[in-house]
Amino acid sequence: MSPLVLEALKSLTARVNLATGLSHYSDESSAKEIFKLLYKEGERLLASEITPWALENGWKTKDAQQLGELAEKIGCGGRVVVRNKNQWREDIIAQLKTRASSPKT
Repeated sequence: MSPLVLEALKSLTARVNLATGLSHYSDESSAKEIFKLLYKEGERLLASEITPWALENGWKTKDAQQLGELAEKIGCGGRVVVRNKNQWREDIIAQLKTRASSPKT
């Protein structure tokens, strides 16, 4: 998994209510939007990488699987409907790139 995808997952995890996963339309929209932005950046979105990461970072099993499947669907060019748009700042990819390139302490 690329550093950019990792930073996006960290940001998404901080934003989503992990007790309910993506069942709330706002959380689902946040996931769809960030994955669409990552796809436009040419990032690989693989369920085989995202699901285990989510499991290790507080997501419930069913929700981690749903997250991975959604990411891969978008990563393969699948269409999704975002019900609640503009969940992220316009410069979120630039912010994530900065975080991804910063040295870890």
